[in-house]
Amino acid sequence: MFIKTTLNSFVGTSTPTFVGDTRIDGYVGNRPVVLRKMKGGMLMPSLGTTVALPYGSGQVIGYSDEKLLVDVTEFNDDYEFINADETEIYDASETVARRSSALRASLATIISDYERVYKSEITGVLSQSRQTKLDSFIPEITETTVCVAIEGQFLKGSDTIIAKVIPKVKLTPAERRKQRAMEIADAKKLRKTLLEKYDDEFGGDDAPDDAIQAELDEMFGNDDGEF
Repeated sequence: MFIKTTLNSFVGTSTPTFVGDTRIDGYVGNRPVVLRKMKGGMLMPSLGTTVALPYGSGQVIGYSDEKLLVDVTEFNDDYEFINADETEIYDASETVARRSSALRASLATIISDYERVYKSEITGVLSQSRQTKLDSFIPEITETTVCVAIEGQFLKGSDTIIAKVIPKVKLTPAERRKQRAMEIADAKKLRKTLLEKYDDEFGGDDAPDDAIQAELDEMFGNDDGEF
């Protein structure tokens, strides 16, 4: 089951934690959840969320190819894009128009292929159920709609995100031991990755424990320094 929640209502786990065989990201209330992530680990905001982009800001109107469909409503007057040949400079509205044109061409191809495969041989058009499915997959696109993947933290604590609730199951003693072993293995794997990262960063010297702990705390939303 998927739910909508805010980042403020989500509490991350302080260590790798499993419910059954599923590693969870944390809890909403007392419900274990996995946050819905998209391209590059980007959290999935709910429809209508306002997001900031380099060339302006707009509302999320849909999703495509694990990216966000954003209808840009405000433009950044200071934005400029210079092409690779350095022969053209585009402002925010021109950049959005170009990106939107490419998006609409791509979606037109998807729609054409879908209609070709699923249209009725008798009527030559899609059935009502097929048309409804297509409309739900591809929302109404305007000349200011772009498709984007955003890196890093781009949402506010009050923004609504999508999460999947993981049902709690009653485990046998053997299953609990297996789950604990999975959690320990994940924690060791993560710590080993960080040790290797800091070993490169510090030129072979031992990485400071507080640096590793700080990164672990940031990953798992842990403020007490207990990993």
